[in-house]
Amino acid sequence: MPLSGIRVLDFGRYIAGPYCAALLGDYGADVIRIESPDGNDDRYNVPIAEDGSGGMYMQMNRNKRCLTLKPNSDAGREIIGRLLARADVVVANMPDDVLAKMGLDYPSLSAAHPNIILATASSFGSTGPMSQQVGFDAVGQAMSGATYISGSEDRPARAQVNYVDFGTALHLAFGVMAALRERDRSGKGQHVTSSLLGTALAYTN
Repeated sequence: MPLSGIRVLDFGRYIAGPYCAALLGDYGADVIRIESPDGNDDRYNVPIAEDGSGGMYMQMNRNKRCLTLKPNSDAGREIIGRLLARADVVVANMPDDVLAKMGLDYPSLSAAHPNIILATASSFGSTGPMSQQVGFDAVGQAMSGATYISGSEDRPARAQVNYVDFGTALHLAFGVMAALRERDRSGKGQHVTSSLLGTALAYTN
């Protein structure tokens, strides 16, 4: 498998982050999903399994191992530090301030691990007045004009398939592959980003 030997730490939730990590796992990466002790919220949406796990969770987290911990506890930080020492890629779709509190922002990661690749998905990008705002697939569809051109003049229509989330994950996974290729030549990691609005605009144009 082309990504055999690559270890990915997945701090993602719902679709954009977890699906990116799942794609990397499809190509042979060793993906470890990090969850809270009771399981993240996205685990239980539309439950279909005996343990209450939902269909979306099972789709997004194929080919992964799972580890539960409290990331802001002393023990959790120690475990994450040990995992980072052996990781090649960190995937997260959390606000920048949350990443910083967990020590997963790129300046912190690269200072300790210059060869690590951080892959983050956000709603509106990492700069600008809306960079810290939270958004979802439907927001990207609306802001890109897709709901207007899909519906009638007086009734905009949202696509029920979350193509903005999935497309953002695809862009992010492609960026990770390119970053791994560059690391083979330079030995250096980098910060790869994608955004829901950026994906929505690219698909709408």
